[in-house]
Amino acid sequence: MDIDLLRTFCQLAEDQNYRVASEHLFITQSALTKKIKRLEEQIDVTLFERGRHGAELTPMGKILLPEARRMLKSFQSFKTLSSYVAEGTSGHLNIGFGISSFYEAPAYIAQFKQDHPNVHVSLNDYPSHKMIEGLTLGNLQIGFDRLPVEPPLAAIPLFGDQLAIAIHKQEHVDESDLWASLSHFDYLGLSPTKNPTMFKHISAYLWEAEQQLTPVEEADNIMTLLALVSARLGYTIIPASVARISQPEIQFIPLTGDHACWDVGLVWNSERIDPLCTKFIQHVQHAASK
Repeated sequence: MDIDLLRTFCQLAEDQNYRVASEHLFITQSALTKKIKRLEEQIDVTLFERGRHGAELTPMGKILLPEARRMLKSFQSFKTLSSYVAEGTSGHLNIGFGISSFYEAPAYIAQFKQDHPNVHVSLNDYPSHKMIEGLTLGNLQIGFDRLPVEPPLAAIPLFGDQLAIAIHKQEHVDESDLWASLSHFDYLGLSPTKNPTMFKHISAYLWEAEQQLTPVEEADNIMTLLALVSARLGYTIIPASVARISQPEIQFIPLTGDHACWDVGLVWNSERIDPLCTKFIQHVQHAASK
């Protein structure tokens, strides 16, 4: 049904006069009459009694008028919302983040929400491989993830992270002879099936450092590894940024090398970008440049 016909119906019902209604609609009386007739033919209902006193609603017209007004109001709300969405000032953003951006991602979103209160944001924690999958399939619009990424994904770097040894503070570690010192403790590893991206990163570093470590226990996530380290069951290798959410009794020893460091950035799918995503990307770029 043409929304213009409903608008014409509501205007004539309000004015109860063809001449006045046609003036308000900026159309001729003939055009108004044709639109009313077309609407009546479409719904098979007579809406107005035409007489010397203008246009008076029929009993059926009186029943249908409130719903017509509701539909017209809903359409106007939809039209307004669509303009906001097109401008990138309203809508929904589904954003993913990882352990490295535990603090940064919410901070960027909070700043964005101050300027765009009509935007609803969903923020969820994902391992890197799941985030890449979500961005590729379109289930996620934006992600804070490790770099680099491959097309069609695009990204801007924001900050760096690196691998670190996490071990209980009561365990004595000689950092000048780190690996020999760590050989006295059990190694706690990250599961290769639950976190394949981080597992590969750690494996590449160990190959570079010429270290072969056999885990006595594996955990599905970093928080479980922290709990095991806190219980003095051994040491692990995880991102240094985890120190910000770690238990106070755990010490972090940063590692160096080509495979020990990486960039973290804002990632999106260049083939699925929309105005709201663009607005958020621009916001993060501006905030990061300060």
